[in-house]
Amino acid sequence: MKNLKFIYILFIIITGCTSSESNQNLDEKNENNLSHDDEHIEVSQTQFETTNFELGKADSLDFSNKVSVRGSIDVPPKNKASVSTFFEGYVSETSLLIGDMVDKGDVLAELSNPDYITIQQDYVENNARLEFLESEFQRKKNLYDDQVISQKVFQETRSLYKAAQAKDNALKKKIQLMNLSSKRILEGHFSEKIKIYSPISGKISKMFISQGTYVAKSEPMMEIIDTDHVHLELKVFEKDLNFIKPDQAVEFQIPEISDSIYEGYVRLIGAEIESDRSIKVHAHPKEESERFKVGMFVKASFNKNTKKQLALPESAFADLDGHTYVLKLKQQDGDHYVFEKIEVEKTEQQNSFKPLITSAEIDMNTVFLTKGTFDLLTGDSAGH
Repeated sequence: MKNLKFIYILFIIITGCTSSESNQNLDEKNENNLSHDDEHIEVSQTQFETTNFELGKADSLDFSNKVSVRGSIDVPPKNKASVSTFFEGYVSETSLLIGDMVDKGDVLAELSNPDYITIQQDYVENNARLEFLESEFQRKKNLYDDQVISQKVFQETRSLYKAAQAKDNALKKKIQLMNLSSKRILEGHFSEKIKIYSPISGKISKMFISQGTYVAKSEPMMEIIDTDHVHLELKVFEKDLNFIKPDQAVEFQIPEISDSIYEGYVRLIGAEIESDRSIKVHAHPKEESERFKVGMFVKASFNKNTKKQLALPESAFADLDGHTYVLKLKQQDGDHYVFEKIEVEKTEQQNSFKPLITSAEIDMNTVFLTKGTFDLLTGDSAGH
């Protein structure tokens, strides 16, 4: 009997201690952690401060729909040159590599061909003949004026002189295209080589020749690009053309090199719709960069239908199970905050803000949780 009484007393003591400890733990949990139902979440002052939550009101900001387009970096035709020659020959000298900088007028290569000497020889011989025919023409003209010779004889002499004069002009023009001096050739300085000069300043972008290469007439030898004035060559489809106009702002990215967003503006809009129902739009970046290389792929966007909307920072939104939510401050009572979970439309951020589109009643005086929304909704902040 005494044993049973002792066991009963011991049970009461243990039960009392356990109950006291449970109540103490429950009080601590209520003090430090969150409590919430499906629509409301309650946060203590301690929890709010230790997790660095922030409150804020919605701002009225400009938001636009985006017209997304693609294209590439290019340069104007005047900033790109394909180097070729009017005279076939063999490359006797070139030291350039792709990426080398050249200035306008620099020697790019030298070509050799014995036929060059033949052209110079023809020029000298015709020039000597021209001097004789010019003298003969003047002599016969005087005789014709004095009616000493017939008109036929005078016309034959004039014809020979004019033909030699035309040939002299043609050969002199050839000499100029060969980048040789007609004066030095008449002095007897012949050359079996001609030099090819750079038509623009820029970088060698393509190289088709090497030492000993045979180059035919008009065959490309190399390409030069002046990258000081790159532009965007964008493809805009016909359905979006009404939203684009000259001087309109454009944002673009070069995904292969960075996530940075660059700014530009529309310079020109093409005049012809292509077979895929698109048109070319020429845009200029506001700032030049050495990172912009001709041929790089570009993603760009234009704004359309700009309008004012209430907005919150991107951190105020949380995406859960295919839905998007914000937390509206419903009540602040003493050391507790009560938030109401509001579903909003899923929207794209612009400049780190998102438009606040919902059927719930809100205005510019409504207070929201602007930092920590996702953690609070998922419970990741509990116990912090």
